[in-house]
Amino acid sequence: MTQETDCKSPFTGCEWLTFPEVDVNVTRTVFEANKVSKATLTMTALGFYEAFLNGTPLSEDRYFPPMSNYEKRDLTVIHMPIFDEMDYRIYYAEYDVTALLREGRNALAVRIGAGWYGQHKSQNEGMPKWGDNLLVFRLTLTETDGTVREIVSSPANTKWKTDFIRESSLYFGEYQDATLYEQDWDKPDYDDADWLTPDVREAPDAKLCPADFPRDRVVRTIVPKVIYTFGDRKIYDIGEEASGYAVVTFPEYARKNEVAETRYADELNEDGSLNFHYCGGTARMQRDRFVYAETGVTEFYPHFTWHAARYIELTGIAEISEYRVVQTDLPQLSEFHSDNETLNWIFDAYVRTQQANVHGCVPSDCPHRERLGYTGDGQLTCGAVMSVFDARELYRKWARDIRDCQDKIGGHVQHTSPFYGGGGGPGGWGGAACILPWRYYQFYGDKEMLAVSYDSMKAYLGYMVRHSEDGLVTSAEKGGWCLGDWCAPHNKNEIPEPFVNTYFLKLCADITAKTAAVLGKDEDVPVYEKLSADSADALVRHYYDVATGSFCGGVQGADAYALDIGLGDERTVKNLVEKYEALGAHDTGIFGTYLLMKTLFEKGYGSLAFRLLVNESEVSFYNMKKHGATTLWENWDGCDSRCHPMFGAVVELFFSGILGIKRFNDKPGFAKVTVSPAEIPELKEVKGTLWTSDGEITVSIKTDANGERSVDISVPDTIKVISETR
Repeated sequence: MTQETDCKSPFTGCEWLTFPEVDVNVTRTVFEANKVSKATLTMTALGFYEAFLNGTPLSEDRYFPPMSNYEKRDLTVIHMPIFDEMDYRIYYAEYDVTALLREGRNALAVRIGAGWYGQHKSQNEGMPKWGDNLLVFRLTLTETDGTVREIVSSPANTKWKTDFIRESSLYFGEYQDATLYEQDWDKPDYDDADWLTPDVREAPDAKLCPADFPRDRVVRTIVPKVIYTFGDRKIYDIGEEASGYAVVTFPEYARKNEVAETRYADELNEDGSLNFHYCGGTARMQRDRFVYAETGVTEFYPHFTWHAARYIELTGIAEISEYRVVQTDLPQLSEFHSDNETLNWIFDAYVRTQQANVHGCVPSDCPHRERLGYTGDGQLTCGAVMSVFDARELYRKWARDIRDCQDKIGGHVQHTSPFYGGGGGPGGWGGAACILPWRYYQFYGDKEMLAVSYDSMKAYLGYMVRHSEDGLVTSAEKGGWCLGDWCAPHNKNEIPEPFVNTYFLKLCADITAKTAAVLGKDEDVPVYEKLSADSADALVRHYYDVATGSFCGGVQGADAYALDIGLGDERTVKNLVEKYEALGAHDTGIFGTYLLMKTLFEKGYGSLAFRLLVNESEVSFYNMKKHGATTLWENWDGCDSRCHPMFGAVVELFFSGILGIKRFNDKPGFAKVTVSPAEIPELKEVKGTLWTSDGEITVSIKTDANGERSVDISVPDTIKVISETR
């Protein structure tokens, strides 16, 4: 499968049907079929859709088509105006519907909800609505005599009306009135004489591409438990933070027009009521309202949005029968366990957090309040994702999103991809254009990812150079954010922004030089090696203290940044180690935390790295665990979202650092590895299995009562261990 899939539109001759000013609508297309040997339906809609043929769902996919940079909008009106020229893309699906056809009259029925495309109730920094719901399709019928007949979307054959789902908002939830539900609306013999004729609009100016990646689906179910009752209100505990939705059922004695309402939250107040602060507050509350009728709807749940929560409040006589966990179908393939509870908690909490934060093959920052593919969070955690999950298709899709949203003229990379507002910095966020393709190549050995990303890398570096003064990156888009690191303790990010952004400039220049070498573009290698050297020189001139050997006074892991790109000397290492031996806790933000841990493991200070990971101060993963968290917090003190994966980037180091599984000579892929576990006397037992595209690598380490350590390594024939430490 290629990185840039075939994007020739399959909808030539089809009309794009539009349904103005509604959150949810349903459509019907009735047609005749006789002696059909093969039937293929190619379809997409905007926002999300559910499709049925003769009443049978065409798939179990949810929230399709996924978020992408659908089509052009006026982004000059948003709070941080963007004037960039971007590319636009819409995904479609193809279904073999042969088995669902019947001789004679058939009905193709579609329910369309606003999704991202029609989202307008939550104004993320003034982001405008893309447009009204759309539908386009081509049904190809091949008859037994070889005759081919096509039925295409057209107002001549399709009718529509509003649905029993009266309101649908990606952020706020749905209002459903079952008294308006019409039985058999999706069946051939239903009478649709009073339905409306759709309008037609021009086809969006976008690439139409087949969806060649995993879809969102119900991956498991949980039965929540009632933990509090307040009159007609019940509080349910899911048992963990998860994205998905509650399924509400009414008892047999319920009467028409009975109402039930669900509300979702990460935390509880002291009296047992929901605390909405951590998932967006009352201004962006996740809630659903259901009106009962004796016939038609037996299970109530939101069709066109997911929620994310640990706790659910249900008001009314109804019950919650189950909680359906919904996410992109991203298999977890690697495992880790040790004799340290906090270390185990970090791994398990990260896995839950990351799973909750992948929808539509977009790795998001949080699954409720923002739901956006922040490039900073995404590039930072990609190593952890690729260590734990099979993420090949996930990142092929998201890398396209990043390239689509990059300014085609100036090279600016957005803070979110697909772009939907949000803030960040030119380095830690924009650097995703280089870091993600390179990490992908390292993990999977896929040169094609580098090939399709190379021009994007070069354009991004050009942007960074144009926003530099005296070799330091000092600005981003006018009126926008220019962050360095983010979410240091108490949100006091003291490390200088130009230092952090210039670190990323050097890092990405190094990556681009290596990419040029891999792709055989030898003439470009010295260009980016010089940019790397110039950036290093600027960092040393402005931030290095010759007398002490530290950068920026060692503030918030600054020495780890420098060491990671080959700057500093033995004094820099010594200063870093002495500082964190004395501090015994993190003082770092999202990038600094990962780089600090990475540098300590690489420099042979695994014991110190371990002690920082499991420290029990107020600035620690233990602090999250102590408060009963099941997912990672956005901030060390827990002041905002309780489901952000970015600090979980350290989980990559559980495999490369603690277990010591490394690519041989840093070559791409894992066909050849070295296994050199960190020396951590405090850790008596640890075992992990790293899944790679070359096979599984299992390392088990035990230290007996006499202090003797044994290391067992298990690899398949496809992997060669070049050297090992026992």
